[in-house]
Parts: sequence; structure tokens; C-alpha cells
Amino acid sequence: MMKRYGYILYSCDASELMLLKPSKRVEVMKAISMLARVVGLRDRWKTIREAYGLRWSPEINNAPVTLTSQGYSSLLSKARKILQSLENHRDTLEFIALSGLRVGEALEAMALYHRDKDNYLNRELMVLEHFKYPEVFMRRSKKAYITVLDSYMLNLLDHAKPVTYDALRSSIRRRLGRDHCPSIFRKVWATYMRHHGLEPEAIDLLQGRTPRSIFLKHYYRPDLKLLIENVRGSLKTLRVELGINGY
Repeated sequence: MMKRYGYILYSCDASELMLLKPSKRVEVMKAISMLARVVGLRDRWKTIREAYGLRWSPEINNAPVTLTSQGYSSLLSKARKILQSLENHRDTLEFIALSGLRVGEALEAMALYHRDKDNYLNRELMVLEHFKYPEVFMRRSKKAYITVLDSYMLNLLDHAKPVTYDALRSSIRRRLGRDHCPSIFRKVWATYMRHHGLEPEAIDLLQGRTPRSIFLKHYYRPDLKLLIENVRGSLKTLRVELGINGY
């Protein structure tokens, strides 16, 4: 293990660790820590861990992917009601639910798609590339890098009607009450993807909780294509979970 991953301590590039399963990553981190003590580079190892957000616990506590079954069921029930509440904005609500984005980000994405589709849509990977628009999606504490699409979501983007966040939220609350907010779609998306095998680090990356420098290192690696395909493969069953009757 030391031979395989020891280079991380000298190159300060821990991006490969982010692709490992949590339990495996902790094992590798322990091995690197031993090496750091032996060669006198403990401070450098600490700096690397902080830069990449590496934790000793195999679980990621800040991502909304650890909801209990009861909590998830409650959110899922509300999500289904929200999707059925505004027929004139059904396409918009479905896109928000399937994207995993924050509501404001999803609305920005829909508008940007119509303004600059050729640059925004990566047709080869079938993703929206938010990182190309840092002034919109790279805020200090909230970021979005890419959104994985399938043909159903592409159809939603083509047909959804424009609407503001405030108008959408107000309409939902008038019909369903203040405890029904479209922001719950993001939690449902993350929990569903986690339950279907997506690692917390991958969810963090797709929902913008990973530092931009680390995202860019991952984006140009071949194994990201496998991650994208895994997410895309789960979108159809997520539609079923949400009661979306699409093809």
C-alpha cells in the first residue's frame, strides 16, 4: 500500500484518494500517516488532508445522504405532492427534482440552457457544464460544477416555462403549506443516489461540495465517465420513485 500511494505525500496530489471507497481511503490515509511520521512530513500530510477535505471517519457528515428511512419517506411523500401541485410548471419542478441542484441553481441552469446551449451542454458526456460560468455557479460557499442529463431531462429543458424562485415557492406554499418547499428535492436526490450505490464523495462532487480545484482534476479523468453513466442509469428509477410518469 505504501508503494502504491506513498507518492501522494511528496506530490501533494491526493485526488486519487477521492475515488476510493470510504473504508479503503481510511486505510490508505493511515498508511500515509505512518510514512509521514517516519520521514518527518507530518505537517505536509496535515496540509494535504485539509486541502482535500479528507476525514478519518469513513462517513461524510455534511452531505444530506444519511436520512433515516422514516425521514426519507416523509421527504419523498412531500416531494411527490410538490410535483403534482403546479401543473403549469411541472416540467420545471421535475427538472429540479432530477438534477440534484439547489432550486436557484436549477432555475439559472434552465435559463442559461436557452441562452447558450451550444457552449453549456456537453453533448458527448450529456452534462450541463456549470463550471464554465463561475459568475453564476461559483459562489463562495455554494457551487455547482456539472449536472448529469438523460433524454427525459433534455426534453424538460426544451419545454419548461420560465419562472422565478420566489413565484415558484409562493405558489407551492399557498397550495400545500410552508413545510412543502422545492429545496427538499436536493435531499431526496442525494439520499436516493446514496442508497443506490453512489459514494458520498461522488455525491459531494456532483452537488458542489467539493473544492473547485479537486473537481477539475476529476473532470478530465476517464473514470468520471463511469460515474456519469452510473448516475444516468439511476435517473429512470428515480423518476419512478418520485412518481414521474416519463419514458
